Amino acid sequence: MTVRVWPDAGVEPDVRLPDGRRVVAGAVLLHPDGRVLLQLRDDKPGIVEPGKWSLFGGGLDVGETPAEGMRREIAEEIGFDVRHFRPLLVFDGWRARYNIFLAAIDAAKEELVLAEGAGFDYWEPEDALAQASVTSIARLSILAMEELKGQRVEAGAEAVELLPGAGY
Repeated sequence: MTVRVWPDAGVEPDVRLPDGRRVVAGAVLLHPDGRVLLQLRDDKPGIVEPGKWSLFGGGLDVGETPAEGMRREIAEEIGFDVRHFRPLLVFDGWRARYNIFLAAIDAAKEELVLAEGAGFDYWEPEDALAQASVTSIARLSILAMEELKGQRVEAGAEAVELLPGAGY
């Protein structure tokens, strides 16, 4: 992949594809109880899909792999160090190439510190999928997680961890 660095006003340069789309990384943060942690996006000018629930994540910095970018973004946004994760989905969207991971999070909401966004909360996957105010990339990613869970059941591999090393 050839990348260009485009400096945005007042922000560190991020990685862009030759066609100008951003390269971003994020995660479906899965709690051991089956809920997913979503971020309520800010309602500010310039924010894509403002005021909607989405995944934590953001643009890659120059020299970062998607996994490094995902881990950095989550640490910056909620102060959580992602240790167990697996690739889930790569989606070439209109605005960005989304590198989405499935990641384990075992922290209670009260243990996390929101540094970006208007809010955050744990959701049952089916409730998030039914909610109109969930971003399309979050919806697609949660559907991919549910498909992965279904494939694990179909394969008779329920005893195999969905997130190796996480215990679930």
